[in-house]
Amino acid sequence: MKKLILLVSLISLTLSACVKPLPRKMQIDAESAKDSFNKKISIFPLDDSVIISGKDISIEPKEENTVYTISGYFDGQIKVKTKNTVIKLKNAYLENSSGKPAITSEAKMELSSVKDSENYIVSRGRSLLKRAAAQSKRGLVLGGSGTMYIKGSVCHGVEAEDVKIKGSGNLFVEGSQRGSAFSCEDFAVEPEKSFSAYILNSKNGIKADRTISIKSGFFHLYSNGTALKTDTRHESPKFAHIITLEGGSFYTYQNGCLYETDTFLNNATIEEIEG
Repeated sequence: MKKLILLVSLISLTLSACVKPLPRKMQIDAESAKDSFNKKISIFPLDDSVIISGKDISIEPKEENTVYTISGYFDGQIKVKTKNTVIKLKNAYLENSSGKPAITSEAKMELSSVKDSENYIVSRGRSLLKRAAAQSKRGLVLGGSGTMYIKGSVCHGVEAEDVKIKGSGNLFVEGSQRGSAFSCEDFAVEPEKSFSAYILNSKNGIKADRTISIKSGFFHLYSNGTALKTDTRHESPKFAHIITLEGGSFYTYQNGCLYETDTFLNNATIEEIEG
């Protein structure tokens, strides 16, 4: 492993270890919560763009930016096939007990939690593949003003080409000891977002093949092997592999390593901090 480097542009950044006491045992207690979700799944609008076949639900709107609201309980896989579809969760418990993702998308998708709602996306069971609870082949946007728990017991919590977080809600994401809470190529947060993200109990908290760029938000990084990591194993060195923290507040607790990133940064000003 090369030297660990962190490029930090301090605008309003607070980075500290164990800044405040833990409010509770930091893990997602999905099994206990499931007892509260005894209603069958409800999808609105339920039209011909929603195809239900046993443990598979396909959502295929004819137009982009179509919004669906999902409530209740479902064990299986929800497949989104149209670009920029928005899935709003309103007291929903979506799980896949066969080791596959609970929700997947062929294109860019947004997952949003409705205000005052509590929602779960859970993948459990066995699989030799490194699957995630929420997975997209392209971009994935996570937002809303409610609470969303994502637990990937098989491997990753969230996996997508690009991940963005927005909104003002609470987001809890937990992967496994062989995966990451977030696994992506690029991870980004734009300015003036007020969400709280709890990233827990994973081999890697946020792992991006290329870049991590954070400009706002409240991040709680608990009990991860490496909290923030960029990885060059599958990329050409002509790309910059960099962690850029330009804002936000970070709270860390019992992480094996706070950050790892490559020494090569293309056209970048580098400040080295020994790990």
